[in-house]
Formats: sequence, C-alpha cells, structure tokens
Amino acid sequence: MDSKRIIKRNSNTGNKGFGLRIKSKIVSASALIALFLIGYCTVLVPKLLRMEKNIDLKKEKGTVLEYKNIPKGMYTKPFIIPFSEYLSEMSDGKVDVDAVNSYTVGGYSPVPGCKKTLKYSHMLDPKCRLVNSWWGVYLIYDDSAGKGANFMLQNPSGSKSDLNNLNRESIQTVPMLDQKLISWSSHEGQKDYTWKDFENEFVFQRIGELQSSDFRDLQKREWLRLSGDFKTLAALTDTKKTDMHYLSSIRAYVGLPDEEVYKQVDPWYSFTLKGEVLTRYFPCGKNPFWAIVYYNGSKLNTKDGTSVDTWPEVEGEFRKSLLSLKLECGE
Repeated sequence: MDSKRIIKRNSNTGNKGFGLRIKSKIVSASALIALFLIGYCTVLVPKLLRMEKNIDLKKEKGTVLEYKNIPKGMYTKPFIIPFSEYLSEMSDGKVDVDAVNSYTVGGYSPVPGCKKTLKYSHMLDPKCRLVNSWWGVYLIYDDSAGKGANFMLQNPSGSKSDLNNLNRESIQTVPMLDQKLISWSSHEGQKDYTWKDFENEFVFQRIGELQSSDFRDLQKREWLRLSGDFKTLAALTDTKKTDMHYLSSIRAYVGLPDEEVYKQVDPWYSFTLKGEVLTRYFPCGKNPFWAIVYYNGSKLNTKDGTSVDTWPEVEGEFRKSLLSLKLECGE
C-alpha cells in the first residue's frame, strides 16, 4: 500500500465478501485462530507498511523531517509517501505538483478516554479525543518547471518566502483533497458505487471565515497560520456495503468499525472538522519546498445526543508537536 488512501476511482468494483461464521456456541479452533490473526494483522500491518513504503526523505529529497511529542494514542512514527498522484487524482488533474505527505493518526495503544480494542483505532472511536484527527506535514517541492510556485503563490514571479504572497486557496485545497481521498477510500468494494456518486455526496464546506496570523517557531522562523471550521463527511465505512482490504485502503491504519461504533454514529456521518494549517518556504539547495503543517480535531453529535468537540483538548497537544517538529534542509 502506497498511501493511507490508495484506492483509485476505477477500482470500486464488487464486494468480494469476507466473514467468520460460527454455527454453534462452541467456537472452533480455526475461528479462534482467525480472530487472533485479525487482531494481529490490525496492529502489524501499519508497521510493515511503514517499513516497506516509507520514502527516505533525506536521501531522496535532502529534507530532514522528524516527529516528536506526538499526542498519546497516535502512531509515534510518521508514514511518509509520495503524494503527487493522489492530489492529481482527487482534483481531476487540476493540482499537478511534486508533493510528499507525512502523517500520523490515532492507533491502538491504550489511552484514557478511548476504547481499547484491536478492531479499530482511536480515529474511528466517536467519543475518543482523536476521532477523525490527523497530524502531518505536506511538502510541495519547488520544481524547475514552476508547477509548485504556480500552485503555492499568488504571484509566481514574486518572493517565494513572502507569507503575503502565499495562495491561501491553494493551501486550503490540499487538506480538502486529502479528506476527499480518505473518504473515497472508505467506499472500497462498494457495489455499483461510482466516482460520480461520490462526487455528488462528498462535501468540504467552510463555515465562516478563515482566521489568519503569523507564527514563529522555536527557531524564530515565520509561518502563515490559517485556522477554520469545515463541514465534511467522516471516512467511516459501512461494512455491510463495502469490502475494504488490509493493504488497499485506510483500513490498514485504522481498522474497521463494529456495531458498537454504529450504535453511536452512522457510516459517513457529517461532522465539523476544526483545525489549523501552517505554511512557509524552505529555500534548500537542490530541493527547496513549501511545508504545510496540518492538524485537526472534530465536532460531532452521537445518536444518543452526546455532543463531542475534541478541538479544545487536542489543539494544545498538536501545538506541542508543532513546536517539537524537526524540519530543515539536510544538504
């Protein structure tokens, strides 16, 4: 699997179906083994994917990137994957840049306030503070053809480091396409479900105005910070309709929901994504780039009327991760 969102538009074909049937009260040895393997694979697959698919940023791009102080309950080491193809795919070819995406999400390690289970990660737990949350860094490289500059700057001929020259609409577009991709991935194997159906259903609508400000990190580097709220759909699949595989969808990272989850929320429920993105230019030698740090919480209502707003809690945790982030030129 090359991404947390691998599925492509033409691959949502029929549901192959998979299930474990127990016909009596006595659970067979094979059933117990199957249950064990499901839990084992759920935890093992993310580690294998990171080992197999993570790109070496320093070797391939001359970029040094290290995560530190990641919130408890999230994978502590990032997944780092080429992202150009996915941005192009989700934008119908409109976004054509040299991009890398590094990210982490709620995992399976025990954490207070989140359900302890190997069926699904904290990202799918409606009452966990990490529900629907991601933390990561997009890297948009300043290629010689000028594609990166044309996308990231209001005036591609102007200063690349000027925060006022950054194209805010483009900055917003990247996490929108990211959310679109993970949502599309959650429809894998859904019979007779098309890209057109998805396009008609998917929403990423800004609520109110973006708030902007300048931010200085511990190295005194200036960033443009944008914060806002967006109405969108959760990447929570319906297991009765889809067939998400271990290595071809976000199931690899977050598992699959069960009836306990569905008692609280419906598949693909609407929620408010609340988050921030911070952007700046890194004028490295051979491979300069724009970095877009992103992180979010969510606000939702469960079926029993409980209002969940994770942003007030996770915002502070993500800020610590931001201040601890090591991102620099390695040349």
